[in-house]
Formats: sequence, C-alpha cells, structure tokens
Amino acid sequence: MDPKTNKKQLRSHILERRKAMPPDERKQYAEQICRHLLENERLAAAGAIMAFHPFGDEADILPFIQEAMKRGQEIWLPLALVEQRRLIPYRYTGPEMLKQGVYGIMEPDPAKAEEAELSRLDAVVVPGVAFDRQGGRMGYGGGFYDRFLAGLDRLPYLVGVGFSMQVVEHVPLEPHDIRLDGIVTENGFFQS
Repeated sequence: MDPKTNKKQLRSHILERRKAMPPDERKQYAEQICRHLLENERLAAAGAIMAFHPFGDEADILPFIQEAMKRGQEIWLPLALVEQRRLIPYRYTGPEMLKQGVYGIMEPDPAKAEEAELSRLDAVVVPGVAFDRQGGRMGYGGGFYDRFLAGLDRLPYLVGVGFSMQVVEHVPLEPHDIRLDGIVTENGFFQS
C-alpha cells in the first residue's frame, strides 16, 4: 500500500476513535496532558512557545497556555493562510484577539494581534492525528506544520500533543515530514 493511502486510512481510524472518547475521559486526560506540558523542563525554559488553539475533540491545552503566560512565557498561536498553505504565528494575549478561522479553528485576528518574531521561537507544541515514539507525526493532511518548520532558520524544540490512543507503532512518513523531539499524552512525556 502506498504511503498516502496508508496515511489516509490511519488518519480516518484514529479520528474516529478520538471522536468516540467519552467527554469526561477526554477532559480528565487533557488535564493530565496540561500538567505534563507544564512539568516539561525544556518547555518551562522556553521564552517563546508556539502552541495551538484546541479544536473539536483535540486535547484542550488552554490551561497549559494560561499557566505558561502566568509564568511569563510568550505564547504564539498560528493563523492558517489556507490558499498559500502556510502558518503565520501571532503573539497570543487572550481570547479577545481571536477570530474563527476557515476550518472553524479559533486563530489570531491580524487586526488585533502582533505578528511573532520567528527568530525568538524556542518551542512548538504541535497538534496531530497520530504520533509514534520515534518522533513521527501525522497531521490533518494539509502539510501546514511541516512547511512552517521547514522555513525556519533553525528547528525549535518540537513536542507533539495527543491522547495515548493516538500513539501508534509507526506513522508512515514522507521525505518532507519533520520528526518531533517528543510527545506528551495523558501518560506523560516520551522523548523521541
């Protein structure tokens, strides 16, 4: 089976399983994920962290974002330019600077937000559909994160975030896919 077909089937399978998680279990696991993110030493040492606004049945990492901001860290959220298939990070100052994006994801409103200075980026907390313990990540299929990361002068610390049911034996990777430094699930941090 070719990698694209394999990815499509795996993506569909994981998304169905994630959607089927009971809401109380999802909430409890998301709280554990936030705790593990806050305890991660490399993330704690980062001055500027690009995160994501949770969407649909993704792990809710907003408590992590709020705590990181309280400890004085700069948080960035990406704006997706769908036609160009790129992400542009903006400094996150609070929910009032967000708008609903093309996919229904809350993202920065350029009229109310300041574009982030890419050279200051220390870490990226990356969403995804499936992860493996070798740093493999499968996103939603748009290639936004891989394209964004490939355009940076240097790779920041990369941490994938998902539930343990999103961790598989092997994520089918393509040459352009960028490996993560680790993943955080409700069970803890796993270094790649």
